[in-house]
Formats: sequence, structure tokens, C-alpha cells
Amino acid sequence: MDLKLKGKVAIVTGAGGGGIGTTLCLELARQGACIVANDIDQSWADKVVIETRGMGVKAVATYADVTRLADCQVMVQKALAEFGRVDIMVTIPAYTILKMFVDYTEDEWHKQLDVTFWGVVNAVRAVLDPMIAQQSGSIVCMGSDSGKVGPPKQTIYASAKAAIMNFARSLSKEVGPQGIRINVVNAGMTKTPAITDSGWLTPEKEAHFAKDYPLRRLGEAQEVVEAILFLASERGSFITGQTLSVSGGIA
Repeated sequence: MDLKLKGKVAIVTGAGGGGIGTTLCLELARQGACIVANDIDQSWADKVVIETRGMGVKAVATYADVTRLADCQVMVQKALAEFGRVDIMVTIPAYTILKMFVDYTEDEWHKQLDVTFWGVVNAVRAVLDPMIAQQSGSIVCMGSDSGKVGPPKQTIYASAKAAIMNFARSLSKEVGPQGIRINVVNAGMTKTPAITDSGWLTPEKEAHFAKDYPLRRLGEAQEVVEAILFLASERGSFITGQTLSVSGGIA
């Protein structure tokens, strides 16, 4: 399916790491979109840009810390300086610590909320002014079905992901008249380098977790990315304020 993304300008926050953000940038490039690859890890942002430029598209790296609104504003300004507009914003970053709520420190609460929730709010706020000015835009926020299920040892993370769903639902009603859509893609446990390369996801753990999924397996980054691409593109032009779960039926 032609998603009609050729020439569109897309900012992806959390573009590094080799997981969903990186896979998304590569797929956007294959569709002919111009890429703004943002990651706080400069080496990763630069690597993604090199790869996407090698696919024949225009791409620039930015290094915003999404927990800071000012950084996100600089990121968007760089995109505007380079391309003149922003058509798509996808927010990927999240941070979680798996432990019982009573064992969290206050700093651990704040870091999870700052990255997982405020990182979305800051990036979205930064891109709204140019999207309102051009009277168009598509925003997709990376969610998680943890926000629906509320699993143990993810109290703060799950709360942040639940907040993202309601943030998008409410904001969609405000910016819809300006031609801007905002949706959420909820992933289940997805096999990304963050959990596979670390050695954390052993074959035994994978088999254990897969039992919780009706499809009896974990997700792949590419499967999540396909949903993001659809909602970001004009193929999803009459969809806004919605949350799509790509999670093997766990929620």
C-alpha cells in the first residue's frame, strides 16, 4: 500500500537504540519521507541519519532531551529551518523501573514520569505551533497496554502510559479543527535490542511471557511500526483521538 509519505517531513523522538524508533525511521525513509531523527544519544541519532540518507532521503539529526520543553522547541526549529514544515511527529521514548511501588524512590517516580509522560507532552507542545500555522499534521504517541492492564511492578510507568491515552484523546478535540490528528499506538512486550541484546529476555522468560498473549508470542518492532505508519499517513485521515493496541491481544 502506498502510504503517500514521499516528501513528508517526520520528526521521530527516541530514534536510536535499534528498536521501534530506529525501525520507524528506516520505514519512513523507504516511503520517501524526510527524517528528523532525535535522540539524546547523539551517536545513535547520527547513525540513523547516515542510514536514512543512504536510502536517498534527506535527514537531519537532533539531540533534544525530551524532558525539557526548550530542547524540544530547538528540535522543531531545526526541522523547520531544514525543511520548512513538519507533517508528522512520533514520540517513542519511555523509561521504566520494574519494582514494587513501595520500593521506588521519589527520584525514580520522577524519572519515569519525566521521560514517559512529560517527554510526550513537551514534544507535542513544541510541534503544535507550526502544525496549527500550516493547518495540518499527524501526531502518533507510543503507548503501552500497561496503561490498560496495570501490571504489578509498573505502577508509575503504567500510570504514565494511561495518561498518554487521555492526553491524546482530549487534545484531539482541541486541534482537530486545525486539521491536526493525534493518536496512540499501544505496544505489548516487543522484542527490541533493549531487552534481547541485554540478555534479560532469555528463551525461558520469553516462553513464560508469551503464555499471557492470546497469539502466544511477543511482538516485533516492525509490527508496531506498521501501525504507526498507517496512523501517521493520510491513509488514516479520518482517525484521531484513538488508541490502537498492537499487542497480540493482551488487552
